[in-house]
Amino acid sequence: MKTRGFIGVLMGASILSLTPLWAQGLEKIVDGAKKEGKIKVGLTVRWEEAGKPGAKKFVEVFQTRYPFLKVEYERVGGSRERERVLSELAAGKVSYDVTVLSETQVATALRANVVEKVDWKSLGVTPAHVHPDGFGVNYRSQLYGIAYNRKLVPDDVGRKLTWEDCAAPKWKKKVAMDTRPRHLEIFWQPNVWGREKTLAHARQLAANETIFERDRTGAMTKLALGEYAIDCGSFYSTYYEQTRSGKGEHIGFTLAEPIPVNLGDVVFIPRGAAHLNSAKLWIVWSLSEEGQRLLDEVEGNGSPLIPGTQSAKLIKGKKAAWYEPQYRAKAEEILKEILEAVGLPIVR
Repeated sequence: MKTRGFIGVLMGASILSLTPLWAQGLEKIVDGAKKEGKIKVGLTVRWEEAGKPGAKKFVEVFQTRYPFLKVEYERVGGSRERERVLSELAAGKVSYDVTVLSETQVATALRANVVEKVDWKSLGVTPAHVHPDGFGVNYRSQLYGIAYNRKLVPDDVGRKLTWEDCAAPKWKKKVAMDTRPRHLEIFWQPNVWGREKTLAHARQLAANETIFERDRTGAMTKLALGEYAIDCGSFYSTYYEQTRSGKGEHIGFTLAEPIPVNLGDVVFIPRGAAHLNSAKLWIVWSLSEEGQRLLDEVEGNGSPLIPGTQSAKLIKGKKAAWYEPQYRAKAEEILKEILEAVGLPIVR
């Protein structure tokens, strides 16, 4: 599948600069933020990544740009923490000015009316990053690929691995995969592999005795140690984290085509946030070229719609499969079908 349709719209949108539209509302928002003087942010980026500044660097650069704002930062990571955020909001407790939910929690948040609706496009945010229904913005993009142990799989073989290889008898009992194989959710879409081919592939994974891991980083570590030969559907950002920390010597990574792409976390302003202007300022800045290139530096998952990011360079000229909004919205149903086709996966 060539990058067309939705992807074509995305790439066309990517050439829009934040600057002209953002400048129109800058003075009003900055004036408001100056009066507020602070902001509390709860996002997924760790304070430090691989022993090096992660969110810490974000906060430092943001405060250099806007020294009148004091940023308080906390990590809101896995599903349990995000459920806590949603439960607190539903109960009327607003702990953050900017925070994050998973795609599957969006419908619940909208029904509970806990989201501050903002016209992000009018503030210059690239339209493709604006979540449907005015919920918030998509953030921390992910590319999915195949990681391999370079001692068990020579580079000349590893670089040519395909998605079909993940279920090939040759690699029986030697393949790891995440318990939420999002790359297969993307393949399930009619314009990629389609439902039938994806479910057939899932049944082949079961026959191949694929091991399903709960922790992507843990799976990559086991891969480096030789417990697996291949880790299918792994995040490029996880591989980047390993190489950045000096633990990736024995790990190779290939972006098999079509390359699954997901625009990632949903970041938003809770209704009733105490520092509304500061929250808008943070989100718009974090989706600017500077913000996304910083994210790319600390995590390896800057937006492929921002020129110069690793993701943009890696998918250039290649076949990409984007997780389209209408299918992201029914991700739980798609995942259920895929896991049912796998049977009862061995989970570690």
